[in-house]
Amino acid sequence: MHPRPPATIDGLRLAPCDPLILAVRTDLRPLRGLTGHVDWHLGGVLSRLVAAGKLAHDEPILRPAHPLLPVGRLVLWRQGAATPADLARMVHGLNAGRPGLCPADFQFSESELRAALGPHTIIYVPPTAAD
Repeated sequence: MHPRPPATIDGLRLAPCDPLILAVRTDLRPLRGLTGHVDWHLGGVLSRLVAAGKLAHDEPILRPAHPLLPVGRLVLWRQGAATPADLARMVHGLNAGRPGLCPADFQFSESELRAALGPHTIIYVPPTAAD
């Protein structure tokens, strides 16, 4: 397995996770980062949720696995609404052994997420920073 897969659909294929935790901007600008890649791959499903105001609160939304994504469940969290400790509590509550996320999308450092979520977390990195 690639130690730091890129934050792309190919990166998800290289290192599947469960859940995939995505930071979603609610300012109606185009989604970026791994969230933007996933949204594009799913035909704008996440953008439509944002436009409908479904992600305008601070609580995460758990969605089932999607057949077009090589990952398990999806967790959508409004960008800025969660701390690394919040993410860790959610992962623990889901009994998830292999969560994945892109720290840059949440505006966290890789080290603070590894400290909170543990060594089995898959850290997806922007393609220019991937190993």
